[in-house]
Amino acid sequence: MSLLKNVLAVFTVPVLIISCGKNIPYSTEFFSDKLSDGSEGPQLSVIPVGKGTAGEEYTTSIGYLGPQRSIKNNTAFAITRTEVTFAQYDKFANATNRTLPDDRGWGRGDMPVINVSWMDATAYAKWLTEQTNQYYRLPSETEWEYAARAGTKTVYWWGEEYIQSKEHCDRDIGDCTAGTEAAQPWISGRYNANPYGLYDVSSNVAEWVLDCDDEKTRSNDTTPVKTGDCEYRIVKGGSYSSRAHNTRLSARHGFSVDDKSPSLGFRLVREIH
Repeated sequence: MSLLKNVLAVFTVPVLIISCGKNIPYSTEFFSDKLSDGSEGPQLSVIPVGKGTAGEEYTTSIGYLGPQRSIKNNTAFAITRTEVTFAQYDKFANATNRTLPDDRGWGRGDMPVINVSWMDATAYAKWLTEQTNQYYRLPSETEWEYAARAGTKTVYWWGEEYIQSKEHCDRDIGDCTAGTEAAQPWISGRYNANPYGLYDVSSNVAEWVLDCDDEKTRSNDTTPVKTGDCEYRIVKGGSYSSRAHNTRLSARHGFSVDDKSPSLGFRLVREIH
């Protein structure tokens, strides 16, 4: 039986998750909530209860990505399948008389919203909560990584090795699929989804999460870290501007809550009760 109530649409897609050499069947469930005007909210994927991996014993130019650890997700949740788009965010901004974020001339619509701060992202989540009577928020770092890895323990959801143009193009490597070599984001959901139905988890734009920036503390479940410097929050995943080694699912670094960047956006969790 579905856990979801008062939603606009629900459909399921069977997938196989490969973990520790075993094929684990899982039926991915997608749905959308209805906004107060009757329109459809962002499409979401239901992420199941289970155990996973977060972090990696690896150091990049943006810092140490470990420690690698086992994590446990005790409660199913839903997360937006794509990064929040300009169309979705602009609807909120217009309704609340906020300044529209700059798209740098790259286009709006289904492009991921950029140049939004952590404060902007949390304000959009609050508005979406009011619109749908369902609780939306930024994901914790471990929720984000648990959903992005989709039952796998590898560096990327498809395996250990970076694959040029799978979800990202490193222009220093070359031989990019046509269109991926541009130094800008692309339309959300353009490439293949991971086994949980999520798009662009290793590229397009990096994504805000809830956690405070604390170099000494990591979460072993899906609760966010609330210690350290909470004027800085963690950003997860790679972006179109990242080099290949910085697109790993364990990638993390801290930004001020007021920072805005053309390579930074967000996706949201919708809690399920």
